[in-house]
Amino acid sequence: MSSKTLALTAHAGRISGAVIESSIGSLKITEVFDLAVTAATPPRLPAGGPFDRVVATLDSGAAAFRVLTLPFHDRRRVSQAVGPALEEHVPYSLDEGVLAWDFAAPAASGAGASVLAAIVETSRLDEAKARLATLGAESAPQRLLWEPSVILTAYRRAVGEDASFLAVDVGDGGAVAARFENGHLLALRIVAPCDEDLLVRNTAWAIATVAGDQARAVVGGRHGARLAGAIAARVTGLRVEALPTTSPVDGIAGRDWRELTTLTGLVLAASGDSLSPLLDFEAAAGSLFGLAALRDLQGETGPLLRWGAAAAALAVLAVGLDYVQLFAERGALAKRAEQIYASAMPAGSGGVGRKLKMEMRLRELTGKAEATATGSAGSPLALLAALSRDVPKNLGVVVDQVEHSPPAAKVTGHAASFETVTKMQEALQKGGAFSRVEVKDVHAAVTGGGVEFLLELATTRAEAGA
Repeated sequence: MSSKTLALTAHAGRISGAVIESSIGSLKITEVFDLAVTAATPPRLPAGGPFDRVVATLDSGAAAFRVLTLPFHDRRRVSQAVGPALEEHVPYSLDEGVLAWDFAAPAASGAGASVLAAIVETSRLDEAKARLATLGAESAPQRLLWEPSVILTAYRRAVGEDASFLAVDVGDGGAVAARFENGHLLALRIVAPCDEDLLVRNTAWAIATVAGDQARAVVGGRHGARLAGAIAARVTGLRVEALPTTSPVDGIAGRDWRELTTLTGLVLAASGDSLSPLLDFEAAAGSLFGLAALRDLQGETGPLLRWGAAAAALAVLAVGLDYVQLFAERGALAKRAEQIYASAMPAGSGGVGRKLKMEMRLRELTGKAEATATGSAGSPLALLAALSRDVPKNLGVVVDQVEHSPPAAKVTGHAASFETVTKMQEALQKGGAFSRVEVKDVHAAVTGGGVEFLLELATTRAEAGA
């Protein structure tokens, strides 16, 4: 028996989608549509339903995201830690939205994890679902995938899973710029939709912030081929190439898939052929063990559940006394752990993620000890003096916070524009006080006006003596 899936992506002014029919061992795209929407032609899905599943995208700008580095790679521990870690970087809390994350890169045994995490306000998810309903989708989406992660899976399938390149997609929903090294996502920037000249300018600045020493840029999207030359002219040393003409998805016949990168990635995700990271804000709804599936299984396995309940009751009675003893020992261990935590963390032990905080504290102290042993750390006062000396006064840069963790330091603040941040980076590099000056993040300020930035500085002996 076959099932029918609708893969749908929608932006202001255009909807694109594909109808996928699948059965055991086979999958076939039976229809592809790409429709412009105007006031005279209201949005309307082509006939082809009813659909067993609806898979849709969530707009790039709906989510607040970060690429995080955690000191462990175990999925259970990452699930517990990624939420509190992300809250420190975005203007939302876990109580206000829905969290999604995925590994940005595989890690060697014993190494930490690089994670792409995003949070979306619940109200914005509801708006996205309501918008799909107005288009004529007969049911709520079983999967709601963040658009940048869908786009990047199409690029990796087309260019190579282990390739090193800059992915630059310019489409109806704005632009996406990402850096891959050997298939690992290292940095990601999102540019909101705007007029063409500003889009070119902002995309160029986004590329400059993620490029590092990578010069190969693969450009695609509906407007990628047309704007590639203008973007390349603004980024020194950038080598621009188009996506391969061969589509990573069979069935998009008669269309240039390079203009439908979002839809191509969405079809890959719907068919189970996607690559990490892929962020799904409706993951539980379509899984085998979602709530609806559990209700169905309960009716079919009622007799087994009754026997299982009886066996569980007998097991509880058999281990009751041992459990009481273990509970008492657990209380003593918890008390001792609290004492150890309080002695290591003077600020107290309130809140969640205490184990993660202890591990991060250990890494911080270990780094400081190693830096002190090599004599290359420098003092916080010398670091601030170097910043004051090397950053020109007329740039209008405001430093909000400096985190000094030898042999590196992180500086956060805000400036008037992307160009201002670049000029500050160049000034610090020329000053010679730091062996490395890297822009880890720069984005439009949430409050409007100007940009917010995060710099990472590697200190040197010269800085220590400044």
